[in-house]
Order: sequence, then C-alpha cells, then structure tokens
Amino acid sequence: MTTSRRKTPQMHRQQQIIKRLERRFNHRTHTLTNPLVQLNPYHNAPLTALVLFTTSKPAHVSVTIEGENPITKTYPGYHTIHRLPIIGLYPNTKNRITVTATFHSGAYETNTILLKTKPLPKDFLNIKLDHSLPEKMEDGLTFMAPSANYLFAIDNQAKVRWYSTISVRQLFKPLSNGNFLVYTRSPKTKHNLVLEIDLLGRIYYYYPIYAKSEIPSTAINTDVMELSNGNLLVTTHEQTEKSLEDRLVELNRRTGKIVNRLDYAELFPKAFQEDYVGTGSNAGDWLHNNSIWVDTQSDAVVMTARHQDLVMKHSFPDGNIDWILAFPEGWPDSYKDVLLTPKSEKFKYPAGPHAVMALPDQDEDPETTDILLFDNNNRITRGDETVSQQFSRAVQYRINEKDKTVEEVWAYGEERGQAFFSPIVGDADLLPQTNNRLITSGFIKKGNGRASKIVEVSGDDHKEEVFEVTISGFAPDSKQHIYRAARMEI
Repeated sequence: MTTSRRKTPQMHRQQQIIKRLERRFNHRTHTLTNPLVQLNPYHNAPLTALVLFTTSKPAHVSVTIEGENPITKTYPGYHTIHRLPIIGLYPNTKNRITVTATFHSGAYETNTILLKTKPLPKDFLNIKLDHSLPEKMEDGLTFMAPSANYLFAIDNQAKVRWYSTISVRQLFKPLSNGNFLVYTRSPKTKHNLVLEIDLLGRIYYYYPIYAKSEIPSTAINTDVMELSNGNLLVTTHEQTEKSLEDRLVELNRRTGKIVNRLDYAELFPKAFQEDYVGTGSNAGDWLHNNSIWVDTQSDAVVMTARHQDLVMKHSFPDGNIDWILAFPEGWPDSYKDVLLTPKSEKFKYPAGPHAVMALPDQDEDPETTDILLFDNNNRITRGDETVSQQFSRAVQYRINEKDKTVEEVWAYGEERGQAFFSPIVGDADLLPQTNNRLITSGFIKKGNGRASKIVEVSGDDHKEEVFEVTISGFAPDSKQHIYRAARMEI
C-alpha cells in the first residue's frame, strides 16, 4: 500500500476560496451591524455559514440559531476581529441568527442575520423519530456516518442540522485538534482518500492511499485512530494473493508516508488463515479487522476481528498480545495464557463484533479495563451457534488484565430480539456527561428492505430508551446502511 500527502486540485480550490474570503473581508466596513456573511463557505457543508466582522473594542461573542430547537454557541476570549463558524442551520428555511458582542464593561451589541438555505437533496435518506426525551439525553447533535453519500447530523427532534456534500464511506473520526477525518474518493477511483476537515467543510489535509495490488481500489477499511505522536493508525483493505483487511499501517501525519505496519497474520496460528472457509474466504478475508481503539498513553491497540469472532489487545508496532476475548475452542496451547476466562456462567462471547472502545475507569481498580462494543451476534468462525443471529447488542465487558478474567457488566439489545439484529456493522459509544450509551444497529431487515436504528439508552440497569430514530431509504439491492453514529456538541 502506498500513500502521500500532496497538493491536489481540490486543495488548490480550497486555498483559492480562503484567499477570496480574506480579500472580501474589510476590517473597517464589516462591523457587527454590517458583517460579511458567507453561506456554505467552503462548498462542502450547505447548513453552515461564516460570519466575519470587527468591533471597535475587544468583545466576546455568542451566536444563537433560532428555531424549534435553538443552538447557542459562545466563543471564548475577547477580540476585535471575529470569524464565527455558524453550524446547525435548518434546511429550506429563512434562518434567524442572533449575534451578540459583549465588551469588558458589560455593554453589548446585538444583530440578527437572516440566512435562507436550500432544501435537502432529493436522494437524502428518510429519518423517522421514534422516541425522544431531551431532558435525559446527552447534549449535542447525532452525527451519522453512512456507507455512502451524505454524512449528516440531526438534533434531538431528528431534524437535519448539518450535512456534507463530500461523498463519504463509513469513516467520521473526531481528532484532538477539533477537526475530523473522513473517507472519500478521488474522481477516477474507488474510496481511497482520507481528508481532514472541519464542520464548515474546509479541507486541511488530503491523503491519497492506494493498494498496489489493485489500483484503482478501496484501500482503507473503516477505521483510523490518532497515535500519541500525532500520526494516524489505519486499518487497511490492501489485498494480496492470500488475504485482505488484515494489516495496520501508521501514516506520518506531516508527510502521509507509511512509517510502520503490522501484519496480523504473524500474530495468529497459520491455520486461521490457511483453513478459513467462512464469509469472504474466496477473497482471503480470514480476519476482517473492522475497528481499532488506541490508548493515547501507551499506543496499545484494542481491535475487533469480525471473521475470527474476537477482540484483542496488543502493542504496536511489535504486536505483543496482552489478551484475547474469544470463544476458547480451537486455539493452540500457546495462546492459553492470553485467552480471557469468564468469571461466571452468565456470559456470552462476542460474535462478528464491531466498534470497540475502551472506557474511562469504571471501578477504581487499576488492574481492570472496561470495553464497550457492538456484538452483532452473528457467528462466523467460533462461538455459540444456538443463539447466533437471534439478536444484536451493545455490551460492556470488564477485563482483569492481571489474572486474565472477564465479566459482562452491562448489555442492551437482546431483549429486542431479531428486530434489533444486524448481521453486519454496528456501533456503541459511551456518552460521558450522562453515562448513556449511543447504539447503532446498522443493517436491520425491514420488509423487503432494511433500516438502521440509532438508540440512546441510559447506562444503568434500568436501560431507559431516551432517544431512538430509524433511518431508511437506502438504495434497493445495495448494502447501504448507517455504519456508525456519534453524539457531539458543536
């Protein structure tokens, strides 16, 4: 696999847009009462705007987008030059935006801006609100990462408040600098680009990535994480004669070059690859690494492998295994020391899992680590066939890394049966302010088609459903879906 971070026509167009905006911005005449306002400033996010103005004295500024569900944003610090990103406009609406500048003295000035937005595209997905208790929900918008087309965000009434016209595939990853990574395509290839963008749609970096074996091709497989040095750790779709989706690569954040790689085939018994006869075996898809989580202190990686029905923690780039969470049958004796043992009989191993994340300390025990993931419960290689495909669930496991034991401490989804079953894809996130969980069951059979459900559930034993939406309208005879969802304040 090859990659680079280079100047492109797309980046050149972005620079031209930025230069035009700065040329138009007159520091003397563009005041709070006469601001420069640019709707969709970078041509990638139609429900955003950029407001630029100056004040005679330093002021801090707040903005409110009025409407049924107002959004208020206060910008930090006192300044005389103000460049305000406006995110969360309603589509097909004459939006009222109230801007207030407050000075050190306590005096303030206010102006109301009207911005008319266009309707949503005709091929936008269908969004149905099933349930909403805003007072019990985590604040913010719910961002939806689809398998194709528009990345979008909805408020607690399921109204679209943001979307991108960049054609994305599955990836939408927040970064420590406040920007996001998305996965898209160049005009003549399949999806092979990682872009760093902000919510205004400005593109900061552009990483073309190619699989040498089959250019043009999809070269990335679903997940990217930041390492402690700022570089990017990428799950790849690179295909050889024997395998695909079984490598990790580290990309230098500055140059886009590959600086480290890990081949998972070197960590597992050869028979797992050579004798694999499950889903995707004709293409060598014996592992199907679909998610990673990185410890920002140690760069330890927790990963899920759908086609081996496992979760594993290992070091990077050397690949030393700390533990493996998987059904124990079929493993050589040399793996017994790293296979986790359940602490009770009330336990289910994950099957075809997705979207693992490690949680902040949950029990004040330095020897334990809690992980949350989406257990599709679709057995591929190992596990309990008697319950396979009966339900899908989000599940929280507590792992004692010293004595190599594991227990279930929370789960949701089994009680909904096959109505919540997703044979492929899914997501589960901890919401830090409320301790709720945001769960995505992405590929649910619905009549002759399918739908995706996004549910917010309280993190206690009661597991109250405080928000639920159903997404439908996917292209017929395709495998389109909502891959993941995330709740974020803007």
